[in-house]
Amino acid sequence: MSSLSFAPSPKLRFALTGVFGAPEVSLPWMDRFLEPDELLLVQALAAAGPLTPPAAAGAIAAGSARHVGPSFFDRCERRGIIDRPTPEVIALADFATRFDIWCLFEGWMDLPQGACEALAAWRLGLYVDDKRQQVERLVAGGGSEPGLENAEYLLLHEAEALIGRAAHVYLWPCDCRALFGRCDKPTTVCLRFENDRDLGWEISRERAIAVLREADAAGLTHTGETAPLEATGYQPIEQGAICNCCADCCFPHLAGEALGAVKVWPRARYIARRDPDVCTLCGRCARRCPFGAVSAVRRRRSTSVGDAASGEATVSRTRSRHVVSIAFDEAGCRGCGLCATGCPERAIAMEPLEA
Repeated sequence: MSSLSFAPSPKLRFALTGVFGAPEVSLPWMDRFLEPDELLLVQALAAAGPLTPPAAAGAIAAGSARHVGPSFFDRCERRGIIDRPTPEVIALADFATRFDIWCLFEGWMDLPQGACEALAAWRLGLYVDDKRQQVERLVAGGGSEPGLENAEYLLLHEAEALIGRAAHVYLWPCDCRALFGRCDKPTTVCLRFENDRDLGWEISRERAIAVLREADAAGLTHTGETAPLEATGYQPIEQGAICNCCADCCFPHLAGEALGAVKVWPRARYIARRDPDVCTLCGRCARRCPFGAVSAVRRRRSTSVGDAASGEATVSRTRSRHVVSIAFDEAGCRGCGLCATGCPERAIAMEPLEA
């Protein structure tokens, strides 16, 4: 089936766009997302609702004369096409789930640029709409709700402490950078405590901490939820994640801006304070701040060049720009801590904000 000639029947179009939730822009490329038997499965589940695997296999055989077995349905589950409400029944998932897995592990950049941009805008819009009510309640002064991921910025040592309490850690690619690709930051850096559809790679806590530190060195912020650290006693974490985020591609950052929730989601819990007596004006904090809250003020400096031994006068000058001061926009600081972890003189401390 060629993506240039794929034209679904009215029945299949309704199944794809009306029930499965695929946007119209995806239809010309649907054979990149679903194989022929998977299209038949989507159509059958859209029409009938949840089915037993034998009944679904019968519907596929009626449409293609091909017979599928348990391994087919296992693969469809991993690929985000179906869910299993019970061990005996399969149900249609949604195109957004399938799309996310496809972006992470399959052929995202195989599509033309225009199709990629349209699908990226669709997916971000869907995400914003999904989080809108929760985030609007936060902006209005309500507390954080369970299920709102990337709830707050974590300092590096806090993220490491969460890893220490994790029952299991799974390494995943970053779905945001897989989708947008607007920066050159590392992509395989998301640390999950549960392994949805068994797609991630289980790693040790030691390796997870190394991933965190590598992400921090690369200029990625850490987001998650500190509630497990506030619990008394040792309670292993079995749900949630630590995301290592950029400001260019990260869904919560982009959605927070769209919803007017900057510094509320993810929640800022610290503010950076620089000690001018220790600072050497290297400017690294300004280069590492992903939100433009720190900037280095530079001026041109002229250097005389001459021959002191011969007594000749200066004949030329070289010009360079050097940092003369660091400007800090307190309102723009999100408390992510990247400036502090990157400061070679340890001249920056992260000061807790009042709750």
